[in-house]
Amino acid sequence: MKALLVEDDAAIALVVETVLQREGWTVRHVADGASALEEAPPDLLVTDLNLPGARNGLEIAHLLREHRPQMAVVLMSGDYEESDMAQQGMAVLPKPFRRAGLLAAIAQALGQVRD
Repeated sequence: MKALLVEDDAAIALVVETVLQREGWTVRHVADGASALEEAPPDLLVTDLNLPGARNGLEIAHLLREHRPQMAVVLMSGDYEESDMAQQGMAVLPKPFRRAGLLAAIAQALGQVRD
């Protein structure tokens, strides 16, 4: 399964990419929303909510879902309204997080698109 990671912080990106790869995901990492929109919609999008450039992670998720409605989404952020994201079928991962938190958010996101 393919995952797209959109994160501008290299240290966070390395951690998330490593965890995803160890869980069997093929990961493509980009650092901004414009680059994310150049990618084919993945099975799983893991994105920072606050990204450099004109688009944030929520906008990226909505635009990619236009082409792949069943795409699972995990939004990472230290500043968010979780209830708003949950209503849109997206998991929220508060920063900072641990491996178990990331895996739980991925499971939640995958479950939301299967329901």
